[in-house]
Amino acid sequence: MPNTLDSIKYVKYNKARLKAGKRNGNKSMLLEYFKEHEGKVRGMKGFVILDNIQDSQESIVLTFWENKEDMDAFYHPDSKILSDLVDKLKPSFEQPPERKDYEVIKFKL
Repeated sequence: MPNTLDSIKYVKYNKARLKAGKRNGNKSMLLEYFKEHEGKVRGMKGFVILDNIQDSQESIVLTFWENKEDMDAFYHPDSKILSDLVDKLKPSFEQPPERKDYEVIKFKL
C-alpha cells in the first residue's frame, strides 16, 4: 500500500492574527468547516490547525494538496467554498490572514 503522505506535494500556510478572546470560536468554526468538507475538496489531502502556545491571538492552518492547480483553485478569490468560510471568520480577525505556498520535499510522520 503506498504511503498517502507521498501524494502531498504542496502546502498552503495560513497565519491569522485573531482579536482577543476569539480563539475558541475560530477553532470551532474551522473544525466544523473541515469536517463538513472532508473528502469533498478536490486535491486536498488534509489539514493541521495550530494554536500558538505563547500567543493566544495567533493561529496557523496548514492545508495539504496533491497538486498546485487544485490548491490555487481553492484559494482563488472567486472560490465560493473558501469565501464562505472567510466571511464567517472575518469578525474574529485582527488583520487579514497571511498566506504562503510551499512545495513539499519530504513528508514523514
